Formats: sequence, C-alpha cells, structure tokens
Amino acid sequence: MESANYNPILENLHRMHRQFAVLIDEVNGGILRVRGLEERIAQLNKNLEAALKAVLNQRIAMDQKQAQLEENEKSIDRRRSQLDEAKNDREFTSIQNQIAASEAANAVLSDEILEGLDYLDTLKQKAELVREEIRNSETVLEDIQAKSKETREKAEEKIREMKVEFHAVERKLNGEHSMLYHRLFKEKKFDSLAPIRQRYCTGCNTVLPVDLIASVAESTHAFECRQCGRMLYLPMGHSMD
Repeated sequence: MESANYNPILENLHRMHRQFAVLIDEVNGGILRVRGLEERIAQLNKNLEAALKAVLNQRIAMDQKQAQLEENEKSIDRRRSQLDEAKNDREFTSIQNQIAASEAANAVLSDEILEGLDYLDTLKQKAELVREEIRNSETVLEDIQAKSKETREKAEEKIREMKVEFHAVERKLNGEHSMLYHRLFKEKKFDSLAPIRQRYCTGCNTVLPVDLIASVAESTHAFECRQCGRMLYLPMGHSMD
C-alpha cells in the first residue's frame, strides 16, 4: 500500500497543466489568427478577380454599344442623303420613317450607354474597395505576424523551460498513481486532472462518496472520476464543509 501523499504532487502538476494550456494557446492562437487572415486575403483576392472581370465585361459591353451607336448614326446619315434621291413621295416617306425609327432606337441605345457607364463606375468603385480592403488586411497581417512571432517565441521558450521541471515532478509519482496519471494524460492531456471541492469533482460536479474522498486524502489508491474520467486529488486546505 502506498503511504506517500501524492495530492501536493498532483496539485502541482495540475497547476503546470493549466500553465501549459495557456502557453500552447498563445502558440497556436497566433498561428490560427495568421491562418484565418491569410484565408480572408485569399478570398478577397478572388473577390477582386471577380470584380475586375465584371468591370472588363461591362467595359466590353459598353464599347460594343458605343460602336453600334456610331454605326447607327452613320446609317442615319446615309439614309438622309438618300432623301434627295427619292423617286417619289412614297419612297421619301419610307426613308423618313426608317430614319425616325433608327433615331428612336439610337435614343434608347444612348440611354442604355449612359446607364451602363454609371454602372461601370459603380463596378470600378467596388473593385477599388476590395483592393483597399486587401491592402488593409495585408498591413494587419504583417503586424499580427510580427507580434505573433514574438509571442509564440516567448511561449515556446517558456514551455521548454517548464518541461524540465514538469517531467521532474511527474517522476515523483509512483505505483498506481503514476500509471493512472500517465494513462489519463495520454488520453486527455492537460485536462486529465480534477481537484475535489467539498464533496464534488470539479471536472463535472459529480458528488463523490465519502470513503473515496478519504482514500484520495490518504493516497491509499489512485482514483479517476467515474463520470468525467479525470484523475482526482485533494488540493491543499480541502474541507468537506
């Protein structure tokens, strides 16, 4: 039967677990923020590509309409010159009707061109807004990368320093306490320990039997909570009240 009191050791390990978890979040958090912003910039570049394509397509459409308008005006001029060559009133009236119809069509086409040019300006503005957002995002990314690199390097250095003490504390566990601890740590990593508060497992608030708490207090055996699967220990100053 093990007579050593492993509760202070487990409490110390739990404290170090929480410290490791915070440091790892600092390492991974910066990486995730950078990755998220990189993905955002990649999406913005796709949006810009689509916006520029829309500008190009609208410009082509406007050029085609403008060319059509100019061709129609030339056609109207040709028909006007034909008025003097009309052989009779009927032919003269027919040419006049053709000119009137062409002028009406050109008026509609001119309105479409004006509206299309306004829309082209809108598309250009949208593309420029996306381009500006890309520039701003890239500036933010550079800033985050610099700060994240500094934070990550400090956190990684602290982790390396703590690992020496951490493994030394782990080696203080013996027998079934060591076996249970390492098994649960392999499964749950830094969420593998839970202190007992009054009569509750703090990992899941399950009420624990009094005899189990007594065994944990005396380190008679190693116990894990049947509900949440965390290894139980009594923190310093524990009270059943």
